[in-house]
Amino acid sequence: MTELDPIEEHLRSDDRLDPDSHVVVRGWPLTVDGMLRNADATRSRFSWNGAPLVAVSAEITVGDWTVDAILAGPRLRTRSRYAETTAASLVGGGFGLLPSFAAPHYSVVLPAYDGAHAQRLLEVLGEVKRNPHFVGRQQ
Repeated sequence: MTELDPIEEHLRSDDRLDPDSHVVVRGWPLTVDGMLRNADATRSRFSWNGAPLVAVSAEITVGDWTVDAILAGPRLRTRSRYAETTAASLVGGGFGLLPSFAAPHYSVVLPAYDGAHAQRLLEVLGEVKRNPHFVGRQQ
C-alpha cells in the first residue's frame, strides 16, 4: 500500500471563510460516479487525521476571488459546466471544508466514500450551470 500524503501539510491557516462565500465545484462530470471518482483520486493520495481523505476539489470566493474570477481562472476555464452553493449550505449539509493548497482551492470533505454522500453533495450543489468563461482544453 502506498503511503498517503498528510493533507495537514497543505492546509492554509490565513483564510477567513464567510458562511455566504460561494463554493464552486470543479469535479466533472457532476454525477454520483463523477464525484466518487474525484473523491477516490483524493483518498488514494492524501490522508486527514491519519485516515484517507474523502474529498472533492472546489474553489471558494475567499479574499478577492469572485465567482467570475474563479470560472475564468486556470482551473475552471477548461470546464464547460460547474455547480455552486454557499459554504453554509455545504456545512449545513454535513460536509467539511478544508482550505487546501493555494487559494482559492478548498477540499469538500464527504463523511464517507459512498454513493449516498455523493448524491447528497449533488443535491446541496443544485443546478449544473454552463461556464460563461469556458475556453476549451488548452494545448
